[in-house]
Amino acid sequence: MEHHEGSALVEGSPFVLVYMSWAVIIALTLIAYLGTRKLKKVPGPLQNLLEMAVSSLYNFVEGVIGPEGRKYAPFLATLFFYISIMNIMGLIPFLRAPTSGLNMTIALALTAFGYVQLQAIRANGFWGYIKHFMGEPLWLAPLMFPIHVIGELAKPLSLSLRLFGNVFGEEKIIVILAGLSPFIIQPWLKVVPIHFPMVVFAVFTSVIQALIFTILTAGYITVLISHEQEEEVREAPVSAGPQ
Repeated sequence: MEHHEGSALVEGSPFVLVYMSWAVIIALTLIAYLGTRKLKKVPGPLQNLLEMAVSSLYNFVEGVIGPEGRKYAPFLATLFFYISIMNIMGLIPFLRAPTSGLNMTIALALTAFGYVQLQAIRANGFWGYIKHFMGEPLWLAPLMFPIHVIGELAKPLSLSLRLFGNVFGEEKIIVILAGLSPFIIQPWLKVVPIHFPMVVFAVFTSVIQALIFTILTAGYITVLISHEQEEEVREAPVSAGPQ
């Protein structure tokens, strides 16, 4: 029993991963507080770094969604920073990435899914939101509605499995390579461990995976709020008349 509990701790029980995710939340909150508590016209290093990061992400979100993207940028930027740090956390010795647990990635995907649906209802109204799933022409609604609903429900599943698979796989590869190091006798291993190149590559892919998760969420927002824009374009020639 003791061996089982010990191995569960090493592998990372769900509770350990939750505690690590809370540590990331506290760290991000502390950094945001320290960087914004005394804003200056001539920013210091931390304020300057945060302004550059936030400005870049805001511009990126606007490039994906359009001019309306600024209202969704705070959520998407938070999502990106949160997932990035959790991914990189697994590269620190004796720690695990919270996103290497399926429970965590499912929670992230459901949060993103709920936010997207809420914003779609706010943008289109409830009836406009339902009409989006009904499709056109309306006489095909009995067929298109369940297809669109199933497709929408598949999005959080896709988000969670993609993030989990990539982060979990990277961690396992690094652990396997680190375990092989003592059995591969090479002079250069004394200077550069055999798993070091994979660790460097994982830093890059950790950020990329967070970016992909964020881009897909932004894309889902774009698809669901586009219904309102399409309706405005169709009604514009009708409503526009001689002044």
